[in-house]
Amino acid sequence: MATKAVKSVPMLLSAFNETLAGTEWEGIIPEPTSDNIINYGGTLINYQPIMNRFVNWLVNRIAFAVVRKMYFTNPYAFAKRGLIRYGYTIEDIWVDIAQAHPYMSDMDDTAMLKWERPNIRAVYHNRNREEFFKQTVTEQDLRAAFTSEQGVAELVDRIINGMYTSNDVSEFVYTIALFSEYADAGKFHLVGATEPTDENSAKSFLTTLRTVSNNFLFPSRQYNAMGVMNTTSRDNQRLFITPSADANVSVQALAYAFHMEEAQFLGRVTLIPEIPGHPEIIAIVADEEFLNIYDNLFETRDFEDREHLSWNYWLHVWQTYFLSPFHNAVAIVTGNVPTVTQVTVTGAETYTAGASSQYTASVTGTNSPAQAVIWYVTGNTDPSTRMDDNGMLYAGRQETGTLTIHAQSYADNTKSGTKSVTAAGG
Repeated sequence: MATKAVKSVPMLLSAFNETLAGTEWEGIIPEPTSDNIINYGGTLINYQPIMNRFVNWLVNRIAFAVVRKMYFTNPYAFAKRGLIRYGYTIEDIWVDIAQAHPYMSDMDDTAMLKWERPNIRAVYHNRNREEFFKQTVTEQDLRAAFTSEQGVAELVDRIINGMYTSNDVSEFVYTIALFSEYADAGKFHLVGATEPTDENSAKSFLTTLRTVSNNFLFPSRQYNAMGVMNTTSRDNQRLFITPSADANVSVQALAYAFHMEEAQFLGRVTLIPEIPGHPEIIAIVADEEFLNIYDNLFETRDFEDREHLSWNYWLHVWQTYFLSPFHNAVAIVTGNVPTVTQVTVTGAETYTAGASSQYTASVTGTNSPAQAVIWYVTGNTDPSTRMDDNGMLYAGRQETGTLTIHAQSYADNTKSGTKSVTAAGG
């Protein structure tokens, strides 16, 4: 996976010479050409301060500029939302639509004073990637590099590929893992389709994509994992498609399925390899804000090892990756699509204020539906009463109400189970 970072070594070295302007070293090193690389390198290496400056400049300035250019060509670059330097957790918030009321339906004199709180849903995403990449550059590397123009180019490429390209690959791996985990939890809304292998199956596949794209235009709770009311306009729809499916369907046909011009559509389609553990998924139609990558830290550190005549460099990368369960995402799958018929909640009939109780949910249906559910509680009088993602009820110290435990299926958010529990001794 080599990345050729240097097109012109003399131009690269001339850029370094410009950094010496106005310093005590200005004019010491000759202007580089293709014919004097050895002389240039010898002069640079004989002046220790200039050599140190060159290595730091090479790693921190040139490599950094190259990697930023690489980011723009990353297939998932559209998901980069910016830099968040401080904090460990990102709060993903959704305010659902307000309830509609018939005109003059509440004639109570106090109607205008009644509260109706907004339905605010929140999911928290913790920083889930903290890695570093290390490279060592020795004085011997420099001496060997400056024997030819090619040698200098190879040294730069080694640094780039050793740290920055490795980071690019790691970022790709983390992104694919997100899709795998989301599918494992059964959070995608699934739609069955025939894998495109010939003209007829390709037409059937395109019809499925067109239907999903059209459905996204209307307000619905069906196509996102949290079951909130949402829509996705054509301009905000993105298609992830496997190489095999893409190879059997033309770009023109895909663009037609999404009601877009071919040139416009090309910016909305992204190839995705087979999702680990889910070969049945051949495409995903999702909201543009479904996939999110936030940079928390991207910087280098260096250390000069005077004993071994070398420099160690570290590239530290911290990021937060997540798929937003509030945004529409439909996985197009081959084979039988699981269906959910019932969700059953089991656990204690009573709770104790200030204590916790464990509840479990069983999702039944056809074709082995995913067991993952969304837990929440209603009827509480203490605002600190809550459910966690694992079905644990935490009753507030002042809780006295009759609680309703809800378990909503991720696989089909129209199906949920409930259980009513009362205060112990109440």
